[in-house]
Amino acid sequence: MSIADDILDLLRRKRRLKLTAMDIAEMLYWEDRTYYERRVRADCLDLYNQGKLLREGKGSLADPHTYSIAPLERRWS
Repeated sequence: MSIADDILDLLRRKRRLKLTAMDIAEMLYWEDRTYYERRVRADCLDLYNQGKLLREGKGSLADPHTYSIAPLERRWS
């Protein structure tokens, strides 16, 4: 399974949550979260560009990007 698959699987299970890339990295790879955070952030951006994730927030420290599963992805699960 790729990191992108892990992200989609997590967000399908946590449908009502909006999570930052750091939160996702922490939930999936708690032991190595700092190592995986950049990869999770990059995969979240790719999934967002593919229309599989929704993104909210400005991307600043005060208002980080949060990700949730896109409505079309919810229908498939």
